[in-house]
Amino acid sequence: MRILLTLIVCTIVLPLQAQTFDELISNGGKLYDEKQYTEAGQAYDKAFASNDGTASQYYNAACAWALAENAAQATKYLDLAADKGWKNVKHAQRDKDLTSLHTRQNWEPILAKMQANLDEYEKDFDKPLKEQLEKIYVRDQTLRQLYMDAEEKFGKDSDEMKYFWQLMAEQDSLNEVEVARIIEERGWVGIPLVGGQANITLWLVIQHAPLETQEKYLPLLKASVLKGESSGSHLALLEDRIQMRNGQPQTYGSQITSDKESGQQIVYEIKDPEYVNQRRKEVGLGPIQEYVKRWGIEWMVEQKEK
Repeated sequence: MRILLTLIVCTIVLPLQAQTFDELISNGGKLYDEKQYTEAGQAYDKAFASNDGTASQYYNAACAWALAENAAQATKYLDLAADKGWKNVKHAQRDKDLTSLHTRQNWEPILAKMQANLDEYEKDFDKPLKEQLEKIYVRDQTLRQLYMDAEEKFGKDSDEMKYFWQLMAEQDSLNEVEVARIIEERGWVGIPLVGGQANITLWLVIQHAPLETQEKYLPLLKASVLKGESSGSHLALLEDRIQMRNGQPQTYGSQITSDKESGQQIVYEIKDPEYVNQRRKEVGLGPIQEYVKRWGIEWMVEQKEK
């Protein structure tokens, strides 16, 4: 425990300042990450005692309490998440955090609420196009989510891993042809037409495509972002990748590379790095110092605002 020493300047004892709603929600997430599930649930309880939460905040609270083996509190929050519009039924069904709730009497009614939310959200979607893009999403992501396990099993420089990367490159080429055909015929289809995951698929496939393909379709993504139909963060990451591949400083600090001498991972060169967090905030990205921690990088450039 860290002890703070202060001078005694008066005899009046002031209460500690209460945590705000946002601080309690953030603390709940932090405690969850630390596997302190009961304490995480209690932090969410305190937050919701002062303010209503969002669908995702109630969902996270449900996960914490389910893992803390308090099924009653977990289902209460999961029901509130559904009432607030939670619609990712598949995620709820797959989520191992919620496995203990599957035998609860109100599990199926809660899923039915979520399904109703999803049906309402998708009522104007182009369903065949959505399904086509979501299948491409699976083909783009499956190998990428397995590569760390494969590398651990076979070794980074093994013949098996060379074959693994060959398979990924071949699949990327097939995905690129299919997505390019969709973009040429339909444009950069936005979230209102196909939903979030299908829209993300376009960006993922182009992000993994050759430079000339990225440069060709960047203006279409930019136009979609300006219309509010695609994510500004996706545009930022694609712009950074194009700039890096052209040997130019990146804008948002999303691209990580290796130092040629030490082999350590570093942030690729950034234009005006003292203003990078301001630019990141404008497109919906979090602070760079938090982003680079996942690579064990410490960001030391003091940030400014214009």
